Amino acid sequence: MSWLDWWLPEQLSTVASVSLVVISFFTSALTAAVGIGGGVVLLAIMANLMPAAAIIPVHGVVQLGSNVGRLLTLLGLTDWRMAGWFSLGSIFGALGGGQVAVSIPSGFLQLALGSFILYSAWMPVLRLPAGRKSIAFLGMGTAFLAMIVAGIAPFVFVVLKDLFEDRRALIATQTAMMTTQQILKIVIFGALGFVFADWYGLLILMITTGFMGTLTGKYFLNRVPADRVQPILKTLLTLMAARLIYMGYVGLA
Repeated sequence: MSWLDWWLPEQLSTVASVSLVVISFFTSALTAAVGIGGGVVLLAIMANLMPAAAIIPVHGVVQLGSNVGRLLTLLGLTDWRMAGWFSLGSIFGALGGGQVAVSIPSGFLQLALGSFILYSAWMPVLRLPAGRKSIAFLGMGTAFLAMIVAGIAPFVFVVLKDLFEDRRALIATQTAMMTTQQILKIVIFGALGFVFADWYGLLILMITTGFMGTLTGKYFLNRVPADRVQPILKTLLTLMAARLIYMGYVGLA
């Protein structure tokens, strides 16, 4: 095995691998700057370039690296009590979702991913009742979905945003919640047999560029209005989701 072969997985072309490394920087910067969007954009691009079975586990590791970097830069603003109740619910949801994720065919996974990405782009604003039970159930439900479709951070962001006055505190708390879910996802997929070692090189590169993107995006936090970015994100996500849904339909036909 050559030095280049270790860094770039054999399941992907060189162009696809390099593209993912570069995209990881920009999507992390986007999330750090406006709070949402980067993880779903990365998921949509990965879903169009990678084998279906590897999308969710690999996305989980990359997002963990991005979330840890972002959490470290916003540590003092996190609502740890809320994050704790969310994490408790996430444990039960992730265990159930993992069993479902490994048993569904790739075509159905592409349909599910495409549909969820489309919903994430156009979903209505939801409101969450106050209280620890509501936070725990939110963690359970989103953790179950995260094992199958990932990309649930925008959903959590929208549900929680009315509970925070400071957008930085919202982003910090949401990041802590997502960090827990990504750790659970990695542990469970590893226990269920996914071979992360095949992707180590690419993961290291994507996490590194993702952390660089987080540091860059933090500079623009509160300087980039989210409402200016959303129309562009919605258009890109809709196009990528449509392609995934078509690929899933063809795969199941």
